[in-house]
Amino acid sequence: MIIFLEKVREKTIFSFFEPIVTEPLELMYIKTILIEEKITSYIIDDKFKLDKPKGVIPNLVILTGYNVAENLIVSKAKAYKNKYPTVKIMVSGVHAQLNREAFRTKGIDYVYFSQSLETFRTFIKTAVDLELDYEKDDNAVDLEIDYEKDDNAVDLEIDYEKDDNKDINNKDINNKDINNKDINNKEFKSNYFQKGVDIYDKLTDSWQLGKDEVLIKSENISPDRLVFNDIKSQTRYIDKTQVALVKSSHGCPYSCSFCYCRLLNNGIYLKPDYKRLISEIKEIDSSYIWVIDDSFFIAREDALDFIVNAKNEYLNKSLIIYLRADFIVENEDLMSELKSWGIDEVIVGFESEDESMLSEYNKGQTANIYEKAVNILKNEAIELTALFIVDPSYEIKDFLRLYKYIKKLDLDLYTISIMTPLKGTLDYELRKHELIETDPRKFDFLHLVLKSKLPKWLFYTLFYLCHLRLIKSKRIRKMIRGNYEK
Repeated sequence: MIIFLEKVREKTIFSFFEPIVTEPLELMYIKTILIEEKITSYIIDDKFKLDKPKGVIPNLVILTGYNVAENLIVSKAKAYKNKYPTVKIMVSGVHAQLNREAFRTKGIDYVYFSQSLETFRTFIKTAVDLELDYEKDDNAVDLEIDYEKDDNAVDLEIDYEKDDNKDINNKDINNKDINNKDINNKEFKSNYFQKGVDIYDKLTDSWQLGKDEVLIKSENISPDRLVFNDIKSQTRYIDKTQVALVKSSHGCPYSCSFCYCRLLNNGIYLKPDYKRLISEIKEIDSSYIWVIDDSFFIAREDALDFIVNAKNEYLNKSLIIYLRADFIVENEDLMSELKSWGIDEVIVGFESEDESMLSEYNKGQTANIYEKAVNILKNEAIELTALFIVDPSYEIKDFLRLYKYIKKLDLDLYTISIMTPLKGTLDYELRKHELIETDPRKFDFLHLVLKSKLPKWLFYTLFYLCHLRLIKSKRIRKMIRGNYEK
């Protein structure tokens, strides 16, 4: 079996500046499983000129991408089908996990929505077994699949959902029942019993919807970084180059109304294993490590655990992490030691300086701590990226207040996003009727997808004017110089 693993990237406004360039981490995790199962695979990513190998015909193509690439993923699937009529197409990734229905469409055979890599291993081993069996005997009947029990994941549902009016248990479909041995197509029978994946069945022209599951324990699988080693010189976070992504937790324990990640893994949060994480980090050959957990430390005990293990392992890496402002303020005494053990930069979601907006976002903290958090980080020489959100309801006074607040905090680096309900969240469902845009490409946090109170042109003008201070940013200037020198 030969598998193509492709990262589908839709161009956005950021594509012209490329302040952040990162490797296709999710495909590198899949690559690990395929290597262990001795399956040939190729990572394809236009961003890094990782092209399809010439003369190689894939049996399976796995496509991943962010929310903005939804339509492009579907188009890519159709293009692959046209070029390789017998190829199977799978869509996976974070966007697919909460938006399975968007990819149950012509040209796509599998929508993988589980967070479990071990479940993927079971699926791919079954696919390989089927391929080998077909080569031996196309007329063989009856296939019983004995799924390996994944001790790290549990089923959430026993019964399959029905797909519109196409009920797989309906005996009117060719007058055949699922338990009837007349149904002897091996692909069909194996697909019917899958979990964590929706599967298109040609016999019934319907989708078999897989059972949900939730990880109850991390699987301790590390991504294969051979591709990263080849492209690391192209990766960056603003002015920092050679930046490797690391993922160590699942989900998020907080309840911010706009957050997509807190819904992953059915809302179950799995904290990092700091000892294992540090061991993984030490093996990565890069200048910086960007830990993309939503919040690297939840409690003081987490930071202490990290410090102990960093000392034991003599960690000597520069880390970019996400933290909440309240954690920084409440654990001021730990920040110096965290700095000494690698915490080089923190990304903090301020969201708004307006208390009413923070309450609406269910942020769980107040803006009066932000100035103190900024000063703590400055005192410890820990760099900061502050994240803000502007709401479509903003008036001129709101933009002015935000600009003055950013100036008051003397922030060198910050981002401003337009409030965008993400598909798959409750916020999206509640505000779906208010949407003025449905094109996934517009859901990049830089476009209005909800009607603004101000005229559009004025809203966008004020939105971009709030970025003016970034012209003075030493780090932005360093990034621009780096681009020019290339």
